[in-house]
Amino acid sequence: MQISWTSQQGRKRRQNSDAAAVGYCGEFLVATIVDAAEKEICGKAVTGTNERGERLAQYWATTCTEAILGPGVFNDTEYVIAQLAEHQKALRECFLHDIASYAVLILNEESRALKWLFTGDCRFGFQHSGGNIEWLNTPHRLENAEIFKQAADHPEKPLTSIEKQIAQHALTQSLNARRFLLPELIEASLPANANVIAATDGFWCEHLFTGTALGDLEDDASWLTITPGRRSVQEKTDTPNFHLFTEDSK
Repeated sequence: MQISWTSQQGRKRRQNSDAAAVGYCGEFLVATIVDAAEKEICGKAVTGTNERGERLAQYWATTCTEAILGPGVFNDTEYVIAQLAEHQKALRECFLHDIASYAVLILNEESRALKWLFTGDCRFGFQHSGGNIEWLNTPHRLENAEIFKQAADHPEKPLTSIEKQIAQHALTQSLNARRFLLPELIEASLPANANVIAATDGFWCEHLFTGTALGDLEDDASWLTITPGRRSVQEKTDTPNFHLFTEDSK
């Protein structure tokens, strides 16, 4: 597979707290993408805490990928989740108060079958030959929760713009050190003449959905593109937040 990783720090962020890791084992490709939250108080980043977001993203991306590559049991989803749950316990030592969105992709290069396990609002989809993206998972955000949809449809008390904005960014499920939340599973098959694209919300939401130019994005924005073909890697990032596991490094 041809791997392309593009990542940039947002204009209102102190660090780039996105990260990704990719590795191969036989015909299987495993990729993890992480978007760690930057702590804020009254809309301002908290000095001294943001480095943890950057470190959490890079740590969890490499940890998840390595944990899944090691046993090589790719078709056993319960076993993969058990590996994630076991490694989540280690977050209590350094990341007790931090949260993140993350997702793991397991792709069989030969059969083109794939699994996407996610917690939070990282998204993946198929980018077809015309360039359009077919997103396949629904983010774990308050705006997508049934209780919020019912409130939004209430004719007597419409939601304010501030309430809607909060719901667009409030996670209903996230990676955290206190409790392991079962990731949601999406299974699909990569169509012919299509790429896999995985992205953090700075890219899929602020850039694509809102229409903000890449140079004007407030949030970190990152996307991983996986194209069938001879194995290769391209990186365009402003921080060392991508790790490739080779067959020899596992």
